[in-house]
Amino acid sequence: MTSGWSVRETAPTDVDDWVRLFNDSFGKSKDARTFHWKYRDNPHGAAVARVACDGDGRVVGAYAYVPRRFRRDGERIVMMQASDAMTVPDWRGRGIFTGLDDLACEACGAAGVPLAYAYSGRLSLNGFLRNGWKLIGHAPLWRFVFRSRRGLRRWGRAGQAASAAAPALDVLLGWRNRARLRPHDAAELTRIERFDTSVDELFEALVPPQGLIGERTAEWLNWRYVDTPEQRQEVFGLRRGDRLDAYFVAEWVDGHGYLVDHLARDEDSTRSLLAAFTLLCRERAVEEASALLFEHHPSVPVLRELGYRRPLRNKPFRDVFPFIVRVCSDAARPDDEQMSRWHLADGDRDPEHMSP
Repeated sequence: MTSGWSVRETAPTDVDDWVRLFNDSFGKSKDARTFHWKYRDNPHGAAVARVACDGDGRVVGAYAYVPRRFRRDGERIVMMQASDAMTVPDWRGRGIFTGLDDLACEACGAAGVPLAYAYSGRLSLNGFLRNGWKLIGHAPLWRFVFRSRRGLRRWGRAGQAASAAAPALDVLLGWRNRARLRPHDAAELTRIERFDTSVDELFEALVPPQGLIGERTAEWLNWRYVDTPEQRQEVFGLRRGDRLDAYFVAEWVDGHGYLVDHLARDEDSTRSLLAAFTLLCRERAVEEASALLFEHHPSVPVLRELGYRRPLRNKPFRDVFPFIVRVCSDAARPDDEQMSRWHLADGDRDPEHMSP
């Protein structure tokens, strides 16, 4: 930390500064609703947030740790998700990001929180790694291609040269997709307007005896996916009688279908659910569907069976996304830093919605 700035806890009057910093830092157009939703209304607790101020008291940087209840080997714990590290351009390089990160980590460690975690962004990864965070794995983006133009564009000039072949490729893709996807797989699918306690029972039945998984209760899921400021996501479920066997959360924006979150009671339910999601993507005429899941996730074999593929190029922040952790207290365990123990979905990332 260098001289010229001070730090304090955030106050309700800082919301306008959060909005300004966020929109300037990330090229977004959010308003105050997002910050009330993310930092105040979270059912797992209020964010641990700090702001940096210049000599006149003007906010020049901000940062937060957002709480999330996890199960670690079946035991309930609270973890912290690093969120929205932001600094005014003229004040970068003065230790604001690293200083606020240290202070947030110290405060959470004093409260007994074992770990902080994050899917790091491009601009902050090196700063994280220099400040005590550890890169423990990359989450690949599994893609199902309906039309080839979006994928060809990712190959730069070579893709542009090959774009003339896109119509022929799309005919082949359509034939392949019809062979893999069967409409009857979606027969039991119903729209969920709000989660109820049946999802609590589903989650409790599926908590792994080993590993780390974020809690999925009706209260948290409604906050995370239903009661969001922009409400871009939709929820669907598979039921047998009164019992919920599976659900998925999806987002369809600008020719892309995102599998945001899902949970299924068994392999058959997983297969039906993921086929139903993919069929809905086809009905909505998207170019691609995607799911951000680690290689060891139990749904990955089903995605492969349906025709989802990992990217060939593995370009960071486009095809694969770095996952990092930081120890906050001695309540952390060495095996918490093993990526194979983490059970995560795209919705376990920090943003309110997956699309830009």
